[in-house]
Amino acid sequence: RLMLSALWAGALRRMAGVAESGSDAQLAFARAWAAAAASPEHVDELWLLLGTDDGGDVLPGLRVDTDLRWSLLNRLVILGEAGAADIGAELARDDTATGRRHAAYARAARPNAAAKKEAWAQTVESDELPNALLHATTEGFGQPEQLELVRPYVERYLEAIPTVWAERTTDTARRIVIGLFPRLLADHETAEKVRAWLEVTNVPPAPRRLVVEGLADLDRALRAQACDREAAQVPSPR
Repeated sequence: RLMLSALWAGALRRMAGVAESGSDAQLAFARAWAAAAASPEHVDELWLLLGTDDGGDVLPGLRVDTDLRWSLLNRLVILGEAGAADIGAELARDDTATGRRHAAYARAARPNAAAKKEAWAQTVESDELPNALLHATTEGFGQPEQLELVRPYVERYLEAIPTVWAERTTDTARRIVIGLFPRLLADHETAEKVRAWLEVTNVPPAPRRLVVEGLADLDRALRAQACDREAAQVPSPR
């Protein structure tokens, strides 16, 4: 998986490099690359792009606007290459409703236990976040690179659903139940925990349906993994 991710990021970087300077294609490839970048070389280039308005020597002509800046910074945050101070500095540049949503996402996406604990407290244990920031925080909480940081929250998530559904508005409760469902933990252990919870827990039909739909996503992912393993064992035709 890591090798495929590296190949994908490298291919996107090359496409961004050969796209027409200043074009929509260059911007699209740059965005996709920024979301996949992980190597030290790519990290250095993300930092360099953040210091330019026009791509500098990295991707000449690239329009490094406010939205792209957040994309670059979010990736650096997810990788642990940027932190709270960098998020605060970017928010000072873009102290708008959109900027605050980006900052909430980035703070929740930091790769450490303290950040996950803070995000969990803000979304599940408190009802003070506005809906937009709640949405951003739940989206930032789970990242593919941070599976072991979110794994301890599976049981806590399931245990919290009845209270969340009883005490929050329907829209807020839906956002929490959907946004924090552990879809990224596509393994049998997680699926069985969810399945066991469904068998013994009495909750209203609406949140039960949302969890059942999440479990269906996990089961599909597990079937896809099984197919990949089978395909890897089939000899290639000569």
